[in-house]
Amino acid sequence: MAMKKTDLYKNLALKTAQGMKNAAKSPKPGSAEAAAKSKKELAGANPLLASLMGKSKSK
Repeated sequence: MAMKKTDLYKNLALKTAQGMKNAAKSPKPGSAEAAAKSKKELAGANPLLASLMGKSKSK
């Protein structure tokens, strides 16, 4: 049984959508290094996070 033209377009659309979904998940080169921060840097910028981590600043 031959496939209908609509089935072929549906399969093509599903393949394209799946490819776009997978491409969106992959990280762009260099962005991970720029966005990555250590826990110590994050705690220094956010006092609430520092207190939750047990590294409160004493005055």
